[in-house]
Amino acid sequence: MAAIGRVRASLRVFGEALDPDEVSALLGRPPSRQHRKGDKVEGKGGDVVEPTGAWILDSPLSEKVELEEHIEVMFGSLSNDMDEWSSLTDRFSASIQCSLFLDQYNEGFELSPRITQALAERGLVAAFDIYSGDVDA
Repeated sequence: MAAIGRVRASLRVFGEALDPDEVSALLGRPPSRQHRKGDKVEGKGGDVVEPTGAWILDSPLSEKVELEEHIEVMFGSLSNDMDEWSSLTDRFSASIQCSLFLDQYNEGFELSPRITQALAERGLVAAFDIYSGDVDA
């Protein structure tokens, strides 16, 4: 099994009443992207009204870095206070979004017990989008 060709990762928090400033205060840093419910953003067909609030932190690492390192770096820049995380995940939908881009037909990855425990302690869902590198798929 070959390693994944490219990886992107983001911490995403969504919620109807989400205030990005409150999430930033809880987690100890600003996001890469944010909006409140009802904000107007420019879309392909004109302005779009956001249906929910969002706080999104993108990993700053290269796409060639292994997935676990992306997660470790993001967690390293955020609060380690599990009460703050519990407050966040009790009220909002929160996940680590992992986008995996395959160069070949059979590539794979593993998540260590340390990383899966860190996700579970924070109440985070691990979401995966996998894009095939097989041109015939």
